[in-house]
Amino acid sequence: MSFKFPSIYDFPPFFTKQVHSQTLETQKSHWIQLILDYCRFNKIWILSLNGESGDSTLDHVDPEDEDDDDDYAEVTKQSLFTNNKIDRSLKSDFIMEIYNEMISKEKAEWVNPKNHKHGIIVYWHTLEEWANIIFEWIDITGQSNTVLTLYELRKGDLAKTQEFYGMNPTVLIKVLNVLVKTDRAQIMKDDNGKIAGVKFSDK
Repeated sequence: MSFKFPSIYDFPPFFTKQVHSQTLETQKSHWIQLILDYCRFNKIWILSLNGESGDSTLDHVDPEDEDDDDDYAEVTKQSLFTNNKIDRSLKSDFIMEIYNEMISKEKAEWVNPKNHKHGIIVYWHTLEEWANIIFEWIDITGQSNTVLTLYELRKGDLAKTQEFYGMNPTVLIKVLNVLVKTDRAQIMKDDNGKIAGVKFSDK
């Protein structure tokens, strides 16, 4: 089963930044919804500047890398921002504008705010919504007061049918931090400071 693109995706002007301000806002709104739907369907947690999955690169990001001289990335034929059927692609500066709009609406955040080349983390659910989804699942499955590893949360047998199954580890940690701040979870670390497990409360 493949993702079904909306009809507007085959409309050539959809790939050209509109001049009229109201039309432009509508255009960006459609693009944002398309990005959220596409990433949700394909379980893409990180979207690169050229509109491809960037999940495999997140764990290699250097938070101190401030080399942000180039926000340009070539949009390929495999990109979400390319429609080969009508031979149209978004320009990189407009993609950046759409990404910044998503960030302002809390639908995304930069993987590295100091270096945009690593792309964005996409939130089809907010961190708070993800936290509620995971906590409810913990309660329903009777796993309160049980220590679970990150792997069990992301890839465990009980999680296979859940929307958060396969969640990028960095995104999961952000969600767990929300639960910690609301006293619904405790994070346990090993001697090296790495997360060894998570214990969820029963409140």
